[in-house]
Amino acid sequence: MRPPLTAALGLFLLVAPFANAQKPECSIRPSRGTPPDELSRMAKINERDAEARAVASVAPDKVASIISSEVEVVNGCLAWPFDLHFANKGGLQEVIVDAGDGKILSSEYEPPAGGSAAGGSAAGTASPPPEATPSALPPGVVPPSDAVAAAEEPLIRKVIDAEEDAWNRGDAKAFAARFQEEGSLADVLGAVSRGRAEIERRQSELFSAYFKGSLLALKVRKIRFLKPDVAIVEIDTEMSRFHKAPPAVFIDAEKVIRTRLVQVMVKAGNEWAIASFHNVDVKTPPETLVAPEEGRTRGRGRGR
Repeated sequence: MRPPLTAALGLFLLVAPFANAQKPECSIRPSRGTPPDELSRMAKINERDAEARAVASVAPDKVASIISSEVEVVNGCLAWPFDLHFANKGGLQEVIVDAGDGKILSSEYEPPAGGSAAGGSAAGTASPPPEATPSALPPGVVPPSDAVAAAEEPLIRKVIDAEEDAWNRGDAKAFAARFQEEGSLADVLGAVSRGRAEIERRQSELFSAYFKGSLLALKVRKIRFLKPDVAIVEIDTEMSRFHKAPPAVFIDAEKVIRTRLVQVMVKAGNEWAIASFHNVDVKTPPETLVAPEEGRTRGRGRGR
């Protein structure tokens, strides 16, 4: 019988190479919990240069529009993520650019609705256009085209801009007006409001309490069309200058609440409106919460 230590060593030697192979090679690996402002300072390639490299990586395909976000950690690597929408073949390419040396870490093609993915994980290589396949949508439902996306995205962004403006003015009525009459909102505190009137009442309460005088910034991360008149919108939010720290919500060292917001938006006539709003705070390390109203730092519990 093999001694336990020898068996454990043999298992380690077998597993370790496989584990290392799963980690992508990249130039910068931030420590776990590095705050966003520090990540920005660590980047050696700026967003504009990274975008140019992403676009060059899919040539000769023509890019019609680009959606980007802040520099972030992707699979342990500091990187710039981009969604490139194509003008010539439809679909989009998700490209991840190393924020240290500009190398393409990954590049994956997502075909337009009704197409089939061909996989394009090889760095710097765009996948060929997918073969058209029958749509899985219900009878009579037309899948969105890239022309639809190009036309509708600016209209969706106008609604999101109006959300941000209404919040920053503390105008609960104008904020609620961005929702469908029967829309729903799950806020960062976990409360769910259903219907425009209830959403307005809830926001009025928040604007007069925790979020009085707060400043909200909304940055669209991704817009994905399920149908020409239905879209899922992923948004990064930052809220500062709030009156009082809400309970159980993480606040970073800069006294900013950062959240991931997902909105389902529906078009009726010429107007886009929010059907569903779901918001969660980003609980990133370091393991501390800053309580602005107390002016001190307290430890985060394990169960949070």
